[in-house]
Amino acid sequence: MGEKNVKFLRNTYFAVMVAVSINLLSAHSALAVDSTYPSKPVKIVMPFPPGGAGDILARIMAEGLSKEWGQPVIVENKPGASGMIGNESVSKATPDGYTLLLTITQTVQAPTLIKQLPYDIQKDFTALRRVADALFLFVTTDPEITSLNKYVELAKKSPGKYSYGTYGAGTSAHIYAEMFNNMNGIKAQHIPYKGAAPLMQDMLGGHVTLSFIDMSTALPHVRAGKIQAYAAVADKRLKVLPEIPTFTELGYKGMDLVGWYGMFAPAGLPTDIAKKIRTSIDQALASTKVQKKIADIGLFPAIGTPEDFEKRIALDLAKWKEIINEAGVVID
Repeated sequence: MGEKNVKFLRNTYFAVMVAVSINLLSAHSALAVDSTYPSKPVKIVMPFPPGGAGDILARIMAEGLSKEWGQPVIVENKPGASGMIGNESVSKATPDGYTLLLTITQTVQAPTLIKQLPYDIQKDFTALRRVADALFLFVTTDPEITSLNKYVELAKKSPGKYSYGTYGAGTSAHIYAEMFNNMNGIKAQHIPYKGAAPLMQDMLGGHVTLSFIDMSTALPHVRAGKIQAYAAVADKRLKVLPEIPTFTELGYKGMDLVGWYGMFAPAGLPTDIAKKIRTSIDQALASTKVQKKIADIGLFPAIGTPEDFEKRIALDLAKWKEIINEAGVVID
């Protein structure tokens, strides 16, 4: 064998051994990440202000996950732009499992409403799990409005007289209101807030008297008699408020698409970490204490798999696009 052949074989052997070593180190590193995650505090970004249902839910989940992992799980509120500021921050975060997002149905509504959305819900995030379902109520503090039908009657007689509050332009509250008003020939002024909590403060203070708002925010005030609820966005009556009819029962079709809260991570999250987070979320949601806490704020613990959530996102993108376009909802 010539000297050149020997040299070639030696170099080839060296290159192969280096490649094998690198692969072994990579495999060891991956296993280390899987076995040690999380090895430091985890952050859950909530893209709405403190005090609302989403904020409370985020803290319930943070407590449950912290018990599962033995590490602090911190909730960081990043409100603004109807949730988009917080959502975007997570889409650009390092996909290592230490920055998570608990957000709402707005993520599948926004693509129809905003031309240059700074993220893509299907490409820039890892969908982890649908955590809870959120039902909405038509509520008012106006003593003249004694039913949903009465609101329709009064609003038609006085176009522009009534204003309704929402927790942000382009959120479900905004879309439901415009959808309902459009179907019934009602013209009303939209007053957006930076979250459900400040909206409710102004409702109780009499600064705004109408809203399509999530039940978790409205429920304690409805029970206390401070606001009146006259219809629910749901496919059947609610066990917690059985006296409140659905929109469908009252003859208003199409007002039955239920919203959700879901947990996400940035795109590119390693499969092993994603699996561990999903398993931990499932375990937290299986706790009767966690289920009760979620129910107590008027939400419903979600049932389903991560695959179900991914399918739901795809279906909702199409469905909300249809609804938003038909209702003529726009963001100024």
